[in-house]
Amino acid sequence: MEKIKNLWQKNRILFVLFTILIICFIIIVCVTVKYFIGNHSSNYGDRLDEIKDVKISNDLKNDYQAFFDNDDSVKSVKINVTGKIIYISLNLSDGITLVEAQSKALQSLEVFSEKIQKVYDINFTLSQKGTDKSEGFTIMGAKNANRPNIVWNNNTPVEENE
Repeated sequence: MEKIKNLWQKNRILFVLFTILIICFIIIVCVTVKYFIGNHSSNYGDRLDEIKDVKISNDLKNDYQAFFDNDDSVKSVKINVTGKIIYISLNLSDGITLVEAQSKALQSLEVFSEKIQKVYDINFTLSQKGTDKSEGFTIMGAKNANRPNIVWNNNTPVEENE
């Protein structure tokens, strides 16, 4: 017992520092494991949990394409779902204006239910090839799941004349 008391009295500062060092090491290991390994089974975390209840089926994709079947101004429709985003690409014929194309995209949202529109973001790409009569256009629009309207961004290439 005498040896332990002498050892404690001579080295108590080292024992306290060593104890603090061990506690800090344990905390660092715990934080590192939690940060790098985590407890989620999905690579994307929990941000896609909402779409488990609301799935986009092939029938809905076919219904969306059928919405434009009788419309001669729409040449082709492509729809792709990735995560929480629905990508829609409309290739339009020559006789349609930019404003008409935007209104067609807005009208096509009625194919999707309110529940789908509140979960998924929807991105539109409207394009028309240029001809002798018109220059054509490429415009992109996005509808956020939390907003009721579409925000448009005109990406039509402009040639500068010198």
